[in-house]
Amino acid sequence: MPFETMRTFFALAAIAANIVTVGIIVLAVVGRSKKTSPFEFLRGTTLWFAGIIALFATLGSLYLSEIVHLIPCKLCWYQRIAMYPVALILLMAAARRDHKVRLYAATLAVIGAVIAFWHRTLQAFPALDSGACAAVGPPCSAPYIMVFGFATIPYMALSAFLLVLALLWADRVNEHRPISDTSDSEAPEETTR
Repeated sequence: MPFETMRTFFALAAIAANIVTVGIIVLAVVGRSKKTSPFEFLRGTTLWFAGIIALFATLGSLYLSEIVHLIPCKLCWYQRIAMYPVALILLMAAARRDHKVRLYAATLAVIGAVIAFWHRTLQAFPALDSGACAAVGPPCSAPYIMVFGFATIPYMALSAFLLVLALLWADRVNEHRPISDTSDSEAPEETTR
């Protein structure tokens, strides 16, 4: 596929990730008073989805550097350092059904999200760039990709990190709320005399 098509696809995927993230937040707010989890439909799959999102982001970054030959700046490398292990950790945890991994994956995702946010801020306001990136590689303030006037590589990474965090949060909510059982609520209660 041509690079123009791929970059548009990546931008649309980032926007879709933002929509899903907002949807998860809305579901949490709307369903917070319920006894059962508003994320019941995700029970058992959240780690898989989060791992696949992180894997997709990892493969996207490798495509940009290894196939398109875009040289990552220093902040891009830091985001990769956070994202690559998240993909591996979450997919391994999903296969093992190990939900205790959330803390480790979330810690890396938060670090990556903060770096991606700062990177995107530098691109929006290049005057903030102190030049630390340009001394070693490409400048952090100059976006390689700009789709729809706002979707850059750090924006795409931030979108992935935030969706991973939202899915990890949904997994935590599912763990701490009982499984909904519609059979009890629909069946009349029997009394013995």
